[in-house]
Amino acid sequence: MLFALFALAQTDYVVAESTVLVGNAPGQSTIAHGPTETVVDMDSCRFSMPLLQDQWWKFDDFYPVFIAAKQLPKPSSAPRLWQAQTSSGTDWHFEKRGDLTQPWFGLMCENTEYFSLLTDWKPPEDDAFAVQVLRDDNDRRCPATLTDQGWKPNELAGRANTYTFEQWGGDKSSGFIFGFHDKSKRHITRVAFCLLRGKDVLIGAAESGSATPLAISDAGFEQIKKAVRSIAFE
Repeated sequence: MLFALFALAQTDYVVAESTVLVGNAPGQSTIAHGPTETVVDMDSCRFSMPLLQDQWWKFDDFYPVFIAAKQLPKPSSAPRLWQAQTSSGTDWHFEKRGDLTQPWFGLMCENTEYFSLLTDWKPPEDDAFAVQVLRDDNDRRCPATLTDQGWKPNELAGRANTYTFEQWGGDKSSGFIFGFHDKSKRHITRVAFCLLRGKDVLIGAAESGSATPLAISDAGFEQIKKAVRSIAFE
């Protein structure tokens, strides 16, 4: 009995030691390379996700970026967070300028209070305008509505013939992903997804940082979807 308990403890220890904790706190790694198990620390949006062969996490400042590549791209062509100050706060999106065929996405953590359709909370009158602007931005980043039949795209997603959509649910979280495509439907030009658990919303995005849109193949988009479906909130 004691030997069995010791062996079980050793097994748990090995599994824990083989998991890479990704983040920017002391003892965490800012880069992880698959194949490996990872736990990504984004404060309340803490989640696990396996990295497969030739898949990476790169954690910059306060956000992680997933990249599927044999090697990490150079800084000049790497995915990055674009931010700009506005009168009511900060606007942002994730963009990439080089190798527009590469599968990738960036992640931000948000609260359901900052989505018009996910909360009944009313902000103080002094903050109402700024909160509504933030909600409008987040509603556009997550253009789907939760119904009795699950998540459905809403009018903010645009015309139905401009994207592919997939939704899924589980005991602890639910979510959806959009792949916006070009007219030929051969390439995904922009990716947007949102995962919801309690009051936490994980916003994922990928788009081009130039006039030339992304050109992710169907196989590349499948790789992104498989990665997103494997995310499990801790």
